[in-house]
Amino acid sequence: MGRTPHEIVNPLTLVEPTGSAHALVVSPGRVVHVGGQRAHRPDGRIVGTGLAEQFDRALANAVEALRAAGAEPAHVVDMRVFTTSMASYRSQSHSVGAVYRRHMGRFHPPMTVLGVVDLLDPDAVVEVVCTAVVPDAAGSGPLLAEQVRKPVEEAGRPGVTVSADGVGPLPARERP
Repeated sequence: MGRTPHEIVNPLTLVEPTGSAHALVVSPGRVVHVGGQRAHRPDGRIVGTGLAEQFDRALANAVEALRAAGAEPAHVVDMRVFTTSMASYRSQSHSVGAVYRRHMGRFHPPMTVLGVVDLLDPDAVVEVVCTAVVPDAAGSGPLLAEQVRKPVEEAGRPGVTVSADGVGPLPARERP
């Protein structure tokens, strides 16, 4: 999977994020909004009953909608996950994380998980909504693995660090 063309910002003064970034500076471009995606098959039926299984299909549907609009997972700048079972989301966090990485790669935009009482489809336990920005500039698509971004401190913004590949916080063991 490609790298994000946007700048991930994780201030060292905040707790190290898990599963999402604290902030993202978005490159100018075309905005793509993906409406609430649940675990629907093309025939409209919900796939699975468990949270991880439904999250897998809902996220696959969101990625399908992104690609149909000319965006890729690396262009996502904001994601919201709604679930009717926060307890299941917490207890299945490892499975949910593996599903996320399979569809989105290791890029974690700012993300919010919200517990809700109900979703539109009574059989749904999870819904995914996201926004992507496809950069305008030529050659500013997803960064290739060989394109390495410097930590933000080296760019003159003290107190904030991103990993060398620009895909998340600098691991605690590598921080200055």
